[in-house]
Amino acid sequence: MTGPYALVLRFRASRPLEKLTPERLHGAFLGLIQAGDPSLAKLLHSPRMGRRPFSLVPIGRIEGSDTISLRLGVIDPELFAQFWERWNKRGGFPLPIGRMKLRPIASRQDGPWAGTVPWDKFGKDTTSRIIRLHFCTPTAFRQGDLDLPLPLPRLVFRGLLTRWNAFAPIPLPLNGETIERSVALSRARIETRTFFDGRSHIPGFVGPVEFRILRSAPAKSIPALHALAEFAFFAGIGRKTTHGMGLVRRIE
Repeated sequence: MTGPYALVLRFRASRPLEKLTPERLHGAFLGLIQAGDPSLAKLLHSPRMGRRPFSLVPIGRIEGSDTISLRLGVIDPELFAQFWERWNKRGGFPLPIGRMKLRPIASRQDGPWAGTVPWDKFGKDTTSRIIRLHFCTPTAFRQGDLDLPLPLPRLVFRGLLTRWNAFAPIPLPLNGETIERSVALSRARIETRTFFDGRSHIPGFVGPVEFRILRSAPAKSIPALHALAEFAFFAGIGRKTTHGMGLVRRIE
């Protein structure tokens, strides 16, 4: 059984690049998809798409460099299957930024920001009641008209459960009420960091956070919560995960 995966795509420009906003990089990525799989690009543009089947984060410095590294997390592998088939046949597709078309130079499927996990292998840790996550890029949750830059368990795990339910073929024995009663924030060393997406400044937080699964939690919810923590590496957490926010790594 296949599952979500992450890889790093590298592109080279013909001259050093200026600072690029996340909004512009997101548009460039959709242009890349358009070149490889127009039907997928149309689907991703559609408001009926609902939950986005990928996360996207630029890795490393861009301004003044002639290369861009994009970390792509795919949480609906079937949707992207035809795109990668064409990518392999063509040796990749250029990344369109303005009048430039950046040449693909590498596709890394290993390293700290890459990897894959089959759906049926998530949540094998059934004993530990501690879950530690490191929020590597600014993370925030939309609450009405406000952005909340705090790692509240109900927001973190409910959001992950919604994405899991949208794409995973295996249901988890969890719901919002169980999450509310089962997980607590036990430790955090976070700092606020503003994220500019090209149109607005969004207050977010970064840093390590520890969650504790309470003694009152149903036994079957423990591996399910660990599954969501592992899934976060691919899906991201919070809002604008397709623009660079909410990149998360699990801390063992």
